[in-house]
Amino acid sequence: MKLLSVDTSSSSGSIAIVSDGRLVSLWSSGDVGRHAEWLLPSIDALLKSVGMTVNDIDRFAVATGPGSFTGLRIGVSVIKGLAWALGKPVTGVSTLRALALNLRYSAMPVVPILDARKKEVYAALYKSTGAEMEAVINDAAFSPALLIEQVSGLLAEGVEPVFLGEGLRVYGELLREAFPGALIAPESEWQVRASNIAELALPDVEGTVDAALLVPLYRRKSEAEFKLCSSK
Repeated sequence: MKLLSVDTSSSSGSIAIVSDGRLVSLWSSGDVGRHAEWLLPSIDALLKSVGMTVNDIDRFAVATGPGSFTGLRIGVSVIKGLAWALGKPVTGVSTLRALALNLRYSAMPVVPILDARKKEVYAALYKSTGAEMEAVINDAAFSPALLIEQVSGLLAEGVEPVFLGEGLRVYGELLREAFPGALIAPESEWQVRASNIAELALPDVEGTVDAALLVPLYRRKSEAEFKLCSSK
């Protein structure tokens, strides 16, 4: 079984091909520019580099959020279109769970964090069970103060978290002050890897669906929805 997975949830991008549970190839870039211009040509180039065509793919997987609204729409639309055209199933995977999986062997609780703009973050709290990352706080949009309150309330005395993700560029200092004993993962671990998306998709952790049912999970209102609500 061959699976192609994609992440377009931020300014970075990642594509992976897995065959029978083995990683065949992984392409990642810290800044891909416009996902609409990068994604399809990159999928085509990656497939050609390993001697495959899109017709060889048995299943697709994509990060469905939270993350950049534009990036998620493009990633989901492209994968949805490919899966629909080929009549293949597709699996949507949590961006934050895939990011947390970068620290799968952490003995400390893992807090993946993305900048959600509007003075909010997308975040969650996971703990490693050895086999997978178990959610303690589910994916959501938080104010930094609320995230600190939520994480502090769930940690046992003397236990500190480890943070990772692009949201640290904006809120890293604030989190260091709130959690003096916390660790900040190296920046090399801050990017979502498509290989993690594939790993989560393979055992159906997030649920495989017909392509027509795949939708992004933004975890908050879009800019248009905010404006509509404020105008009422």
